[in-house]
Amino acid sequence: MKKAFSESDTARSPGGQFDTVSKRVIQQNPEDWIRFTLGIPEAKVIEILDTEQPTVRGHRADSFIHVDILGKEAIMHFEFQTRDSTQLPMPYRVVGYAGRGIETFQKPVYSHVIYLHPDAGRNDPGQYIQDMPGHEITIKYKVIRLSEVEGQAILDAKLKGLIPFAPLMKPSGEMDSGEWLRECVRVADALPMDEPDKPDYLSNLAILGGLIFDYQTIREIILEETMQESSVIQHFTEQGIEQGIEQGIEQGIEQGERKGVLGSLLDVLESRFQTSEVHALKPTLESIEEIQYLRELLREAVQVSTLDEFKRILASNGN
Repeated sequence: MKKAFSESDTARSPGGQFDTVSKRVIQQNPEDWIRFTLGIPEAKVIEILDTEQPTVRGHRADSFIHVDILGKEAIMHFEFQTRDSTQLPMPYRVVGYAGRGIETFQKPVYSHVIYLHPDAGRNDPGQYIQDMPGHEITIKYKVIRLSEVEGQAILDAKLKGLIPFAPLMKPSGEMDSGEWLRECVRVADALPMDEPDKPDYLSNLAILGGLIFDYQTIREIILEETMQESSVIQHFTEQGIEQGIEQGIEQGIEQGERKGVLGSLLDVLESRFQTSEVHALKPTLESIEEIQYLRELLREAVQVSTLDEFKRILASNGN
């Protein structure tokens, strides 16, 4: 019932879909995530911020939320990771996100990295440290590995924004994986919500649970536990969830990987050099089709001292 995790599974998994669902769920119920991550009884959400702007470019599931925490305004930043960030170490990515968030919104930023898969995030230090006399920089962020979260506490608290992630959390007591998945579905189905919203909510749980469970098993348990067979099946079919997850995984994977590497490359350049100058290079970089070449450029972007040096490397390869 539970799938073993391997490199081949990772390569084939539709990470973008997991990230998109994660972002959607957190933005639908942001208060639950703020209370959970900060350990406070309540917080007021002022605005879900647009991260698809030049100074805070969206990357995977970035979410920036303007909040009022105990009378003080701040920015909550959530970064969902399906697996480890190997192309660019996570501390470097968080520095870029937090820095651009502070620059753009001019408020304190609380950064969190949430790892979805049980094997991800084991070596994330939760901080970036530049230990240079007179130029010290320390940025700390909270690392949350869902597999280490006590899932029953989330179910008992009826945290609507976190329950779709519960199948990825630590099961209650001696429950096996199947029993735990049933319990998660049962609680999700019992939450008060408008009936038309329930298929979407259960679909989010199904997609996220697909990181470690077999999709057919998830579908069967949802239908058995919810007694809404016709509406749920219709919703799954209309949204193409089964086909999109089980049969359509291969489609667009290469293009998705290319987009991810290109995004990381632009992130590094923008965090290190003048954004306007990097934007001038963007059309050239976007025209590069070879993923391996983009990876090589990403390594160079981390190491070069100036943008001109990077431009020379780019020009030496005919671009």
